Amino acid sequence: MERKRILLLLAFIVGVFIIGSARHAPSGGTEDYAGKSAGPRTETPEFHPKESLPNANASQKPFPDIGSDKQQTGRLFVETRPENARVRVLNIRPKFYQGMLLKPGKYHIEVSAAGHELEKKWIEVAAGEDRHLNIHLVKVKAPDTSGPKENAFTNSIGVRFVYIEPGTFMMGSPPNELGRDDDEGQHQVTLTRGFFLAITEVTQGQWRRVMGDNPSEFKHCGNNCPVESVSWDDCQAFIQRLNQREKTDKYRLPTEAEWEYACRAGSKTELYTGSMEVLGGNNAPALDEIGWYGGNSCAEYEGAFDCSTWSERQYACPRCGTHPVVGKKPNAWGLYDMSGNVWEWCHDWYEESFVGPVTDPTGPSSGDFRVCRGGSWDSFALGCRAATRFSEVPDYKDHLMGFRLVRRL
Repeated sequence: MERKRILLLLAFIVGVFIIGSARHAPSGGTEDYAGKSAGPRTETPEFHPKESLPNANASQKPFPDIGSDKQQTGRLFVETRPENARVRVLNIRPKFYQGMLLKPGKYHIEVSAAGHELEKKWIEVAAGEDRHLNIHLVKVKAPDTSGPKENAFTNSIGVRFVYIEPGTFMMGSPPNELGRDDDEGQHQVTLTRGFFLAITEVTQGQWRRVMGDNPSEFKHCGNNCPVESVSWDDCQAFIQRLNQREKTDKYRLPTEAEWEYACRAGSKTELYTGSMEVLGGNNAPALDEIGWYGGNSCAEYEGAFDCSTWSERQYACPRCGTHPVVGKKPNAWGLYDMSGNVWEWCHDWYEESFVGPVTDPTGPSSGDFRVCRGGSWDSFALGCRAATRFSEVPDYKDHLMGFRLVRRL
């Protein structure tokens, strides 16, 4: 009997031990020696937000690359001075980043920075190429502190003048400029003296106030249209009488260098607003914004010129002529009609080639022809470039010829 009791007690103890072990077993199955679940996991996994986000230190691009196949793309790197200059690729949408992947082709690069001149250039990128550009922007010249107290004034006959500060620029055109002529050799010019330049061509109304008549062929264009059909000699007579009227000797025509310097207003391209795409002889949309030329000079007033046979025009119409001044976009110095409307007589005798660098040039001491600049209402688009030159004998006059005034300090 005693032995039977001992066996029952041992059986009870073993049973308790087995039940306790079962309560501590994993609810989702057993685990092997490596800790890997041998059965399905039913518990909720921990959430680690960093695992679902991109590396904060990784280089990130605001737009997808233009191309992703390295065999079919090139990379673009642009080093700038100043280093914080802004770089843009104007003919595509994605924002620039160093090492930008680009499909083979041409790209229009713009680099800008506060206090510096804007730089634009076209480049070509080839497949598999690492294209490196180094662009150093030119600082905008500090304003001339020796200039006049007033930067603008209006004279006794209503001509508005603005001050043009002295400076240095490249006169003429580069060899690859569209429409370039042989007499546009590029050379450095320094102007050491500032001057006042009229913001518009002399108008018919202003001419009448001084001379008492109106020689213009397009009289019905109105008093605010440029006076035309005036020769270089006629301009000198007007200037002499204006000087007498205001008891001064400061009015004159601009030199050719002063004219181009003022027209460009710091620009280096065909137009003061940028490059010019020519779609036809009389069709250049960029020119339409700033000047009256053979492609847009439609006129409805009495006496307008028959232009119905002109081809490749931006706008078709039967008659053309001059237009009122201040009708188009001015340049950075506030000058209007520096491209088109009427050709503008300059002070200089014409010479076929430039020699530079030069300081304060006034042209040769004698000659047969006087310089005209700017193009007119009947000019082809390429005739209105900032570098275009024209010349005529001093007594020549027709409905294309006008002028604007300088007043020296």
